[in-house]
Order: sequence, then structure tokens, then C-alpha cells
Amino acid sequence: MSSEEMCGSRAKPLADDFLFDTSVYIAYIRRKEYSELVERATESGRVVLSSVVAMELYAGARSVAEKRLLDRFVESMKVLSAYETPREDDWARGGILLERFTRFRGHAQVRDYFRDILVILTAVNRGAVLVSSNAHLANWGDMLRRQGEALRLKIL
Repeated sequence: MSSEEMCGSRAKPLADDFLFDTSVYIAYIRRKEYSELVERATESGRVVLSSVVAMELYAGARSVAEKRLLDRFVESMKVLSAYETPREDDWARGGILLERFTRFRGHAQVRDYFRDILVILTAVNRGAVLVSSNAHLANWGDMLRRQGEALRLKIL
């Protein structure tokens, strides 16, 4: 999926749900990067928010105003049934992914990857396109494919 397909003209509605990872929201909030995509997806009601992303955004909030903005955003996503939290079995699925990653690519620290993995699994569970500026997430898509699962991923 190209950036043009994701952003395109305002007349063409978005067909996919998008789960933006923390990197996209930080770039949007702090530097207005990806504003057309984020705003269009939000206006179309095509955004899913991961509770893990919300946690990371709260942890990085720089002011009371940013925290209040996040409060409103999180609450609106809950009202729209677009707030997703990892499922009980996602924790074990994440551990299996880490084990396989270690076996095929070398040692991986749980603390370095568990949040990314939980966000990825949330996108997979919801059938949403995960949008990130972190190219390393493609490695996890490869691991999921080996398990017969598909991650729909767009790297910006």
C-alpha cells in the first residue's frame, strides 16, 4: 500500500483500519509529520488505538496539556470501540515470537521488544494495518508469516 493510496484525495474513503504505533503519533504530535494520513484516518473513523501505544504516549507526555489531550483521545477511542488491549494469549504468543527470533536471528532482550510485539499482535488480531516509522518491525512480520499469520504493515 503506497502513501498515495493511504493519503490520496479526500473524496476517496479509506477502506482499512489503521493502528499507528508510537513513532507515528510522536512525529505527528511534536512535528506535525504524517498529518494528512493521521487526520484523514481519524476523520474517517478508521483508527484503532493500542493500549500499549497509549501507555507509551502517556509515559512521554511533556506537559499537562499533552496529558489532557491524550485523556480525551483515549476516551474517544474507547467510546468508538476502537481501543484495543492485548489479549490474554498474546503474552504467550509474544514469548514464542521472541524465542523464534532468538533462534533464527540471535539473542533478543524481552525488554527491548515486548511492547512492539504486543502492538503488532493487536494489529493482527484486529486485522488493522500497522503504520510505523520503525523499519525493524518488518522482521516481526517475517516471523509471523513463518507461523502462518499475516501482519499488514506500512513503514513510513
